[in-house]
Amino acid sequence: MWLAVVMVVVAILYLACRKPRGFPPGPPRLPLVGFLPFMEQQLPHKQLWNLSSTYGPVVGLYLGTQPCVIVNGWEAVKEALLNDDLNGRPENVFFKIVFGGQRGIMFVEGDLWKEQRRFALHQFRNLGFAKRSHETVVHEETRALLQEIRKAEGSITLWEMLGVSNLIILWAVMGGTRLERSDDRLWDLVVRLNAVFRAGDISGGIVQSFPFVRHLLPKDHSFNIVKDGLHLVNDFIQEAIDEHRKELDPNDPRDFIDLYLIEMDKHKDSPDTTFIEQQLAASCNDIFTAGTETGSATVSFGVLLMALHPEVMAKVQKELDEVVGRSRLPSMDDRSKLPYTDATLSEVFRFRGAAPISVPHKAMKDTILQGSRVPAETIVLVNLYSVMMDPEYWNDPETFRPERFLNPDGTLRKDERLIPFGKGRRACLGESLARMTSFIVFTSLVHHFDFTLDPAVPVPNTEGKSGFTLGPPDFRVFAKARI
Repeated sequence: MWLAVVMVVVAILYLACRKPRGFPPGPPRLPLVGFLPFMEQQLPHKQLWNLSSTYGPVVGLYLGTQPCVIVNGWEAVKEALLNDDLNGRPENVFFKIVFGGQRGIMFVEGDLWKEQRRFALHQFRNLGFAKRSHETVVHEETRALLQEIRKAEGSITLWEMLGVSNLIILWAVMGGTRLERSDDRLWDLVVRLNAVFRAGDISGGIVQSFPFVRHLLPKDHSFNIVKDGLHLVNDFIQEAIDEHRKELDPNDPRDFIDLYLIEMDKHKDSPDTTFIEQQLAASCNDIFTAGTETGSATVSFGVLLMALHPEVMAKVQKELDEVVGRSRLPSMDDRSKLPYTDATLSEVFRFRGAAPISVPHKAMKDTILQGSRVPAETIVLVNLYSVMMDPEYWNDPETFRPERFLNPDGTLRKDERLIPFGKGRRACLGESLARMTSFIVFTSLVHHFDFTLDPAVPVPNTEGKSGFTLGPPDFRVFAKARI
């Protein structure tokens, strides 16, 4: 009797530890939990890259009961991002709770993703997304930011200021109105979004593998911080959708929400339409949350690195003075005449990109990656950090050196391995706007101020803070006006 029980237990444990035939090499699979107990919360992109030294560029492991493949190094990353069979998205537990299923643009796949992405891109272009007309919006908000910094006394924390600026710039496209920096709701949203992105776990955590566990978690658990924060953002967006519906003029759409409501009305009699209100809310949520947090993180890192490297800041300021002068803000038309400044921002993106690991992909069907089999439904985590910090390619990746993006004649050198927004069809939807906003805000800040670290605050660790994305460390700066 006992022998039979032992044999059954041994058989169950064996099956629970087994990996699919042809699965990429990787660490042992523990029953039920897989690799989850060993996942580091801080800087997981470095831990997952280190696995490649033992198992190669494509590492197979389990997150709970879910098979997962980690992709490291340029050749493997490029192959993965250009493989359409890996363009799926794993089910997201937060979206099931907040939106009742997989919704939006970032976390959907197949025909739904294609249709919604195509519509969003088309409408954003019509609204002047990342074009000259939208540059006016970015300039207007940048002036407000500069004025707020001038009025500040003592040292400042830039992250929240930048988050509010990015939120206002994004809302101009989505909601059609210019929100006021004095609105306390905006500051609360930014603080809560920061908490969401720092509490998040790129692996999905234990709740992703065992959803029932969420009912047992305390209120201050990271899962509930993320869930409550997403609900707060969704409430803000839903309120705006309700207002837009009351004021909608189909002959005079003002913004993305108006355009989407008009499209919903066109398809209202179709039972299979994907243009529904939950989808609109989720799409706005995608753009609003990711754009606000990652944009502010990039510029925050940029200012921190200027304070740590005053010789670089001085060169950027000299170039800006010569090209832009002191009577206006930098514009996208100046960019081609600012090679050192552009190289500096490229180095910020390389050195501390906001997404060291891409949004999780999923194998739509069985496929091959670098000679290994990736079974259908496998999660794929693409480690962009392993490309942009590869010492064999960059020689001194831990050194902040803008000159690596300059040709011998001083012109900007573009490098295909600089992929902070990903690559392929799943590259970031808002890349063009993110690049415009980061360029204008960063150059305007450095042009108008000398930044120095507050010596009363410990020197920050430039590795940053992990979560769904990589956020800047806590730091404070003095901003001394130049203009």
